[in-house]
Amino acid sequence: SRGWVGVSDLARTVATFGTALPTFAAGLPFRLLGGTERESTNLSLSVWAGMASIIAGLKLIVEGEKHLWSHRPAIFIFNHQSAMDMLICAKLLREDIVGIAKKEVQRQPLVGPVLKLAGTVFIDRENVRDPKEAMRPAVEALNEGKSIVVAPEGTRSTNGKLGEFKRGAFHLAQQSGAPVVPIVIHNALDALPNKSMIIRPAEVKVTILEPIETSDWTLRNVAPQTRRIHRLFLEALDQLDEPGQADTE
Repeated sequence: SRGWVGVSDLARTVATFGTALPTFAAGLPFRLLGGTERESTNLSLSVWAGMASIIAGLKLIVEGEKHLWSHRPAIFIFNHQSAMDMLICAKLLREDIVGIAKKEVQRQPLVGPVLKLAGTVFIDRENVRDPKEAMRPAVEALNEGKSIVVAPEGTRSTNGKLGEFKRGAFHLAQQSGAPVVPIVIHNALDALPNKSMIIRPAEVKVTILEPIETSDWTLRNVAPQTRRIHRLFLEALDQLDEPGQADTE
């Protein structure tokens, strides 16, 4: 039953996330053999995403998959439902990506070291005097041909409903001119529910919306563009008319 946690369920969960750190660490010797940091990270990410998806029993049903590759480098934004989102995005994107995360995540056991090895940009949201300067590593990554992956809600939804979008990712888009590609994750909670630490085999639907050009964005229209893209997510999730799901202010 759903309420029963067996040994195999626990083993599946531990193996899914527990393989991340050794997989990324195993990429380090590759650099000693002449591989670049970028090649090492791409190899580790691809291997872990494929292996962990099989272990977790995660199957992705993807609509609009061509948009993942048509405009790179890009800023990929996703709605944050579950801890499984990290694996879902890795499975979708596979190479040449850099994540953005809160500085506090660095202190989390397992997750922090993995994200650091993967080249994640950590942002100190409490002490950002100059947001433009804080995002400089992300801009540099885009200039190097890498794509950025970020959850504009900033934190996981507690009820599956889309939260408000913070504007950091959209300021980054305006600053860099990189296109924004929305990744709409519909039911990641089927794979790893809130307040649960046990992964369940699941089919997760993902919709990739068309890339949004940002080359003509200005500081003045970042806010309305944020609201527009937030609405696109609400429409894709069929949450537009639900109570408490008004557009981001």
